[in-house]
Amino acid sequence: MGDHARREMIVRTTKVARQNPAYRPIANNATTSEKRSSRRLFVFTNNQLSGIHVDIPHGRTGWILLVYFVIGCGSTRTSPPGLPMPTPQAPVINPSNASSWSFSYAPGAMQYRVSRSAAVESQSDSSSNREITTNVTHELITLTPAGDSGISFTAVVDTFSSTTQGLIGSVQPIQLPTEVSGIFADNNLTIRSNGSSNKCNPVSSAIVSDLHNLLTQFPAQLSQGLVWQDSVSTTGCQAAIPTTSRTIRSYIVSGESTYEGRPILVVQRTDTVQAHGEGAQQQHALKLDASGIGNAIYYLDTKDGRVVRLTTGQELTLMITASNKVHQFKQSSRQDFRLSP
Repeated sequence: MGDHARREMIVRTTKVARQNPAYRPIANNATTSEKRSSRRLFVFTNNQLSGIHVDIPHGRTGWILLVYFVIGCGSTRTSPPGLPMPTPQAPVINPSNASSWSFSYAPGAMQYRVSRSAAVESQSDSSSNREITTNVTHELITLTPAGDSGISFTAVVDTFSSTTQGLIGSVQPIQLPTEVSGIFADNNLTIRSNGSSNKCNPVSSAIVSDLHNLLTQFPAQLSQGLVWQDSVSTTGCQAAIPTTSRTIRSYIVSGESTYEGRPILVVQRTDTVQAHGEGAQQQHALKLDASGIGNAIYYLDTKDGRVVRLTTGQELTLMITASNKVHQFKQSSRQDFRLSP
C-alpha cells in the first residue's frame, strides 16, 4: 500500500528573490512495512527575478546522534576527517536560444558516487565542541517504467564508508549490499518492505533520503524563471528514534549551462525543514526537534533524461532533550551526487 496524497497545482505570476543555493537531510528508514511519504506540488510562472554531546546519567557522555542523524552509520576508522565540504556555487548560466525545455527520467541503470560531510557544534555550553564526519557512498539506481506514468526503482548501496573524529565514538556495524525498491508516481515516493527487521537501518535511511532528492516531479514544460513548490512529509527513524519530518521545497529554473563538456539545465532549490522525534538512548528518554533551511542545485541532462549532478546543503538547529535537560546544537551538512560513467 502506498501514499495517495492529493496533488495540487496552482499557476500564477509572482516575484521571487533568487537565492544562492547549494543539503544531508532528515533521513528516512525503509525497513518496516511500506514507507509512506506525501508530497504536494504547486507551480508558478515568474517573469522577473528581482556528534551531539548529551549528558546521560549513569552512562558515558558521547556524541550520540551525529553519525546517525546526519550520515547514518558506516564502516571504517575513527580519525580526523579534515574540513567539511565547501558550499557549492551554481554554475554560470549561458545565453540560450531555447525558450523552454522538458525533462523526464530515462529508464535504465545509473551509478552515483555520493560524498557527504557534516559538522555539529554545541551551542549549550561555553566550550567550543565541534565535530566533523565525512562519508562516501556508491549507489546503483535502476529505473523501470510503470503504469500511469509511474517509475519503479531499485537502489543498491555496495559502498558506505564513514570517517569520524574520535569524540563521536565507534560506528554501528552495517551489512552491504543494502537494497531499497519502490515506485515513484504522482509525486509520491513509496518504499516497499524488504523483509528486514524492525530496527532502524542507517544505510536504508540514507538511500531513501537520497531518492527523495534525486527523484523529483518536474513540470512538463520548463522555462527560465519558472518557479514551483512541493512538500515532502515523511515518517522515519533517526538514531533509533521514530521521527516525523516535513520539508517545503521551492524550485527555480536558472537556465542552460555546461558541465564536463555537456549542456545541462540548472534548477535551484531552497528548503524549509521541521522535524520531531521521541525515543530512548541508553534507557533514557530523548526528544529531538529540528528546524532549519536547505538548498540544492540540479544539473539536468534533458537529452539523456539524467540528473548528472546534484549538490545539496542544510543548516539546522537541533534541540535535544535528555533527562529533563535541553541541549542545543547547530548542524551544517553537504552532499554531492555525481553520475558515474
